[in-house]
Amino acid sequence: MTTTDATDEDTAEVILRALGVLAHDGGDRRARATLAGSDVLIPSYGPDDDSPDGDGPDDDGGDPMTLILPVTERTVLVFTSEARMIHSLPGVRHYCLVPLGTLPAYWPERDPSLTIDAGSPDSVMLTAEGVRTLLSAGDR
Repeated sequence: MTTTDATDEDTAEVILRALGVLAHDGGDRRARATLAGSDVLIPSYGPDDDSPDGDGPDDDGGDPMTLILPVTERTVLVFTSEARMIHSLPGVRHYCLVPLGTLPAYWPERDPSLTIDAGSPDSVMLTAEGVRTLLSAGDR
């Protein structure tokens, strides 16, 4: 498993706080910027991992500029820490660390929802429209 100190349990609190602010004031620029700039782990299904959709490993063709978002039953899963990812997806051994604000640029056409920390008591789900509205607006 790739390791990093950049994402930990505090990230979940930061994301939840920003989402709470935006639930009351969708135009809060600071909360949008915080949310968009928060790093999350995106499970990466390599040759030894099972793909969530049962089609085998995802392959980005080796292009380091391509981000493939794994879609599981109409949702993209991201996590705020390795511990939360391992708890929910114990078989996944690799991930990409990316800011939430980059996700709208790579969002799949079939418009899945986004689930942050699936399997955690403070799991959050955003619709595809919510992803585009909240995350792509960090610089407004």
